[in-house]
Amino acid sequence: MKRILLYSPDVVGHPRVYCRVIADALAAEPCELVVAMGFTDAVGLNESPDLQPLATRPGVQLVDTRTLSADGKPHLKAEEIVKAQERFGADTTLFIEADKSNDEFARISVGNAPRLRGRNLGIFANTAEWYPGEDSFTGQRRRLLAPTVKTTLGNVKRALFNRRDSVRYFFEQTVIRSRVLDEIFVKDERLADWRGPPVHWMPEISRPAQASETPEEAAEFLHRQGELAAFVASNPEREPVLYFGDAAYYKGYDLFLEFVAASPATCAIHAGRTYDAEQQRYFRCDVAELRHRLLQEGRLHETNGYVHTQRLKELFFGSVRVYLTTHRLALSSSTVIQALEMGKPVLVPDRGLLGHRVRSNGLGDTYQYEDLADLGQKAEKMWRADLSSFAEPVARFWHRFADAAVKSFFVERLVRQC
Repeated sequence: MKRILLYSPDVVGHPRVYCRVIADALAAEPCELVVAMGFTDAVGLNESPDLQPLATRPGVQLVDTRTLSADGKPHLKAEEIVKAQERFGADTTLFIEADKSNDEFARISVGNAPRLRGRNLGIFANTAEWYPGEDSFTGQRRRLLAPTVKTTLGNVKRALFNRRDSVRYFFEQTVIRSRVLDEIFVKDERLADWRGPPVHWMPEISRPAQASETPEEAAEFLHRQGELAAFVASNPEREPVLYFGDAAYYKGYDLFLEFVAASPATCAIHAGRTYDAEQQRYFRCDVAELRHRLLQEGRLHETNGYVHTQRLKELFFGSVRVYLTTHRLALSSSTVIQALEMGKPVLVPDRGLLGHRVRSNGLGDTYQYEDLADLGQKAEKMWRADLSSFAEPVARFWHRFADAAVKSFFVERLVRQC
C-alpha cells in the first residue's frame, strides 16, 4: 500500500487546513498517510481543531516534527527530511509549504545534502516574481526601468550578474533542472498556463469539507447568531462590512479599521482572533484607538475567536452584500474564495492574482492598492448596483475550488501518479 508523507514545518494558518483537507480527500484511497506538523508549545493539537479528527483516524499518523529534529525544532534540515522519509517508508512526500524549505532544496541541488527519497512534490506560494513578474507580496510589477537612472542601472546589473539569486533561477535551475522536486504545485493559474509541467495549477484550499456539528459547536452558533442579529439591528441604516480571519498586517486589518472609521454609513464585523504584539508593530496606525472608538460608537462587532464551522462562516459572510478586502498580500486569498462560495461578489485591490481573477472572471470590482478613498467610491458603486448580475460568474468560478475539484486534484497527483 502506498505511503504518503505530508510535511509542514509550521502549523499556524492554512497548513493545518491543507493537511486536513488532503487527508479527507485521500480517506477512501488505498494509501496510508503520515502528517508531520511543526507543532510548538504554544500551538499544538489542542489548538488545532481542524486536525483533531485525524488523531484517531485509521491509516493516518500525526507526527510532531520536533521529534524528528536533532535540535528539537519544527523546521527540518534536508538530512532529517530524508531520515523521516526512510523511517515512514514514504513513497511520495508533499511539502505543504515548500517555500519554507528553499534553503534545503538549494543544498540538495549542489550536492551539499542528500537527495530526497521517493517522489517529491511541493506547494509553493511565492511564485509571482518567477511569472508574471510581480512582487510576491504587493503584486506590483517588477520592471528593469525605474524612476531614476541609478535604480535602473542597479536593476540591469542584478539581472546580468546576479542571475543565480533570482526567483526564476531558483525554480528553473535549482528545483526543476536539478530534479530536487518532481512536481511543483502553484495557486497562480497564470504561471501554470505559461510554464506547463512539471508545474501544475492547484485549486486553493479555503476550508475543510463540511462536517457534523458537535453540541458545543451548535450552541456556539446560536450564541453567535444572537450576538450578530443584535448588532445588525442596532445599526439599521448602516451597511455591514466584514473582516474575516485573524487581525494581521498582510490582510490589512489596520486599513480595514481606517476605512470603517472614515465611513460613518458602515458598521464592521470582525469574525476572527484579534492581533498580537508582533502584528501591532507592523500596523500603520493606532488600531487600539480605532477599535475603542468604533466600539464606543457601536459600529464594531468582534468574535475574538477562531471561526471554523461552516454554519458560522455562512452566518458571517451572509451578513454582508459585498465582501470587500483590504489585503496587502496580493496573492490568492482563501477568504475571498470562501466569500465566492457564499455567492458574494468581491471588491479587492487591483494588483496580483487577486486583481487578475476578479477582473478576468467578472467576480466584482477592484480598487487602487491601499487607496481607501478609491475603496469607498468603488464600494458605494457596488452597493448601488444590481448585485444579482455577479451570481453566475461567481458560481462558475467557485466550481473550480469546490470540494470535488480539490479531491480530484490530490487523488490524481498523490495516489494515481507513479
